[in-house]
Amino acid sequence: MERMIKLAERRNNKVIEELTLSEFKIKYSNQLISTINSYKHHMESKDVLKPFFMHSNKDYTSDFYSNLQWNFNNYSNFNFYIAQIY
Repeated sequence: MERMIKLAERRNNKVIEELTLSEFKIKYSNQLISTINSYKHHMESKDVLKPFFMHSNKDYTSDFYSNLQWNFNNYSNFNFYIAQIY
């Protein structure tokens, strides 16, 4: 069974819709791409100060999806957020 994602508005915490993960990726692909790019930029800026041998694995997309709810909610600037993944 695929994971379900519950989206809510930031202003009043009202649930907008519930989607599967694949439906979320299709419907909100532009928002997801910009959020992943924001996450990549943040992680790359942290690597600048480290020596070369301590840099991360550079696979930021899989790192982003490993904690999708926290990363999406903190690196996006949209009027909605992921309230719950179940």
